[in-house]
Amino acid sequence: MIKQRFFKTGAIRLLVAGLVLSAGVGTASGADVKTLSFSRAQMTVRPDPLVAGICVHFGIGGEYNYVPETAATLIQDLGFDSFRDDLPWPSFDSPLARADGPRPRRLFEFMKLTKATPLLILGHSNPALPGGVKPLTDPAGRAAYTDFAVRAAAATKAFNPTFEIWNEWNLTPGLRPPWLIGPGAAGDPRAAEHYAALARATIPALRAAEPGIRILSGVTGGDPDWSWTKAVVRDGALKDANGLSVHLYNHCEPDVNTRNATELADRVSSLQTALKGQTGAEVPIYITEFGWPTARRPCVISRQAAADYSAQFLLWSAATPWLKGAWIYQLKDQGRNPDEIEDNFGLYDYDFRPKPAACAVREAVRLIKSSGGFRLERPFPDLFVLHATTSSGIRLIAWTTRADIKGELRFEGGAPRRATALCNLMGPMPEGRVRIGPEPIIIDVDAGAVRVGAALLP
Repeated sequence: MIKQRFFKTGAIRLLVAGLVLSAGVGTASGADVKTLSFSRAQMTVRPDPLVAGICVHFGIGGEYNYVPETAATLIQDLGFDSFRDDLPWPSFDSPLARADGPRPRRLFEFMKLTKATPLLILGHSNPALPGGVKPLTDPAGRAAYTDFAVRAAAATKAFNPTFEIWNEWNLTPGLRPPWLIGPGAAGDPRAAEHYAALARATIPALRAAEPGIRILSGVTGGDPDWSWTKAVVRDGALKDANGLSVHLYNHCEPDVNTRNATELADRVSSLQTALKGQTGAEVPIYITEFGWPTARRPCVISRQAAADYSAQFLLWSAATPWLKGAWIYQLKDQGRNPDEIEDNFGLYDYDFRPKPAACAVREAVRLIKSSGGFRLERPFPDLFVLHATTSSGIRLIAWTTRADIKGELRFEGGAPRRATALCNLMGPMPEGRVRIGPEPIIIDVDAGAVRVGAALLP
């Protein structure tokens, strides 16, 4: 879960910007009005609930002022189903672990405090073992990792975990450049073929030891055109896994207008389209890291924008059946430096004081869990209207991509019963009209069906 600055500062995108096809979208004219119809009969129920998760740091990286009891309370308050952390191979197999109980100790202590289920990363090279260093091409090293994974599953079985095979294999600090573009050559430790071989060895062993275990494979870091990801899928890394996990960030994109949730949604949708063409079927995808830092520089995302985008992406995920889970990076800031990107990804600051994202995420998760079905309309590329089921009437949740884009919903037959912003106060609205911006607006209508005119404002 340690993130290298070279990725999160957007260096991958800066290097290959000329090679990447952008998923960005344009803005429709404010004079254009599109009519949408909503009724309770149109809803689609997800085959399984979205897993809403959060990343924490008890397995690696020092304490970062992570307090187990406080973190457990906040995770419950925010409504998260799962937390993600590292179960590092060197720690698990350390002499202390053998002599004094399972390690890392703080992680095992934390798992006892929270009702959220763990998503545990089985990763980190183990230099103490022959062949235990990535790329693990030595049969003895690959067998040792597989044995570690089986023993880790047994040690954590009581906590009902999901496991990921390694973390961001295609990113490695110390190499130049640290990120891999494309599947990679056989001599590159980051190459897709090495990861796929490890997954093909490990997943069947885990299945044999624990038949009901949940396993995610891929765990892709920055992969601008998804070529590495498509290669590991082609080479069998998903065989017998429950799904593909990927990480999404865009806070340092060269084009500031793409540093938002819409770009993430469009990018992962393009991955699903490519994989469906490659495999002939939809692939279950899990976003096991996404988020926006609120550092003052060098890539500026305001606290309110981070809140809006986090809520938008969760709501979009809930309305996307092949998107099975989304984990925000991370619960709290891991440092105090306002100019250090890595220190500022939290929903809370270093001392557990809430940022705006804490409220936005809590309310988004609450809305998702209170609805049994969803239907997403996108009348314009930058305007989203989500229909969510309620016990009576119609509920719509609407937002625009970013703050400089304003929209409006015009209700036929009078004003809705209620329109509220996710966390902040709303100003007065014209009769029968609701103004829409990047903070999701919740609109309740006392009717079994409703027609709405959607427009972008000039």
